[in-house]
Amino acid sequence: MTLTKKMIGMVVLLATLFFMGLALGSVLVSLDLSNESILKLRIPRTLTAIFCGAGIAVAGLLMQTLFRNPLAGPSVLGISSGSSFGVALGIFILNGTGISIVSERLTVSTLAVIGALAVTFLLLFVSKYLRKSNTLLIVGLMVGYFVSSIVNVFSFYGDKTNLQSFVYWGLGSFDKEVDFAILPYYYVPIIVLIVFVFLLQKPLNLLLMGEKYAISLGLNVKQNRFIIILIVGLLTGLITALCGPIAFLGIATPHLARNFISSSNHKHVIPFTIMLGASLGLICDIISRLPGLDGNLPLNAVTSFIGAPLVIWIIFKNKMV
Repeated sequence: MTLTKKMIGMVVLLATLFFMGLALGSVLVSLDLSNESILKLRIPRTLTAIFCGAGIAVAGLLMQTLFRNPLAGPSVLGISSGSSFGVALGIFILNGTGISIVSERLTVSTLAVIGALAVTFLLLFVSKYLRKSNTLLIVGLMVGYFVSSIVNVFSFYGDKTNLQSFVYWGLGSFDKEVDFAILPYYYVPIIVLIVFVFLLQKPLNLLLMGEKYAISLGLNVKQNRFIIILIVGLLTGLITALCGPIAFLGIATPHLARNFISSSNHKHVIPFTIMLGASLGLICDIISRLPGLDGNLPLNAVTSFIGAPLVIWIIFKNKMV
C-alpha cells in the first residue's frame, strides 16, 4: 500500500472517529448541530481530543528524535511536572488566601502554562552549557523529580477539598474547558507549533543519525536543540493546561507511525504522527464516555490502558530487551 493510500485511509479513519465522538457518549444523540449537547459540549471536547492528541504525539516524536531514545516522551524533561507545580500552587497556596478565582478553570490553566514554561526556560538556559543532549535528558529528569517533590509536600499539607481538586485535575479530561471564547487561545498556538515542526524535517533527519554526524554536515545542533525544546515545552504546557497530563500517547504514537509507513524519514513520519495522535486521542475520548457508563472514565486511565500494552509491544517488536 502506497503512502498516499495510507494517508487517505487515515483521513477517513479520523473523520469517522470525529462523527463517532459527536454521537457517542453516556447518552446517544443524533448528529444535529442545533442540539445544544453537541454544539456546546461534544464539539469542543472532540476538537480538544484531536488537537491535544496530535500535539502530544508531535512532542513525543521531537523528544525521541532529539535524544535518540525510543522511550522518550514529553513528560521526561519535567515539563509536565512544571504544569503540576503551577496548578498545585494555585489550588493549595493561593486558594488558601481567599482568592476564589483560583478555582476557575482559566486561572488553573494559566498557572499550568506558567509552570511548564518556567521549567522549559530553565532547561533552555541549561542546554546552552551542555554539549550532549543525553545530559540534558538526565537534568530534565532530575528537575522533574525535584518539582514533583514540592508538589507532594503541597498535597500532604493541603486540605481534603483542595487535594480532591488537584487529584481530579491530574486524572485528565478533554472536557475541562468547553467555552468557545477561551478554546481558540489554546487551539491556535497548538496548530502554529505543529505547522512549524514541518520546517524542521531536515534537521530532525540529521539528528536521527547522531549529533556528530549532524555537526559534520553543518547543522547547528545547539540552535536546533533550543528550538525543539521550546516547541516541546510550549506544546506540553498548553496541552497539559487544557486537559491535564496525558500518559503514553506521546511515547507510543511516533512508533506506531514509523511502523505503519515503514520509514523514519520525518517528511512522512510527521504527518502520520499527527493523524495517528489525533485518532488515538479521539479513541481514548470515546472509550472514556461509552454509553452505559455512569459518568466519564479518567482520561489517564484510558490512555494508560491503551498506551502501556502498545509500548510493551514496541519494546519487543524492536528488540529493545
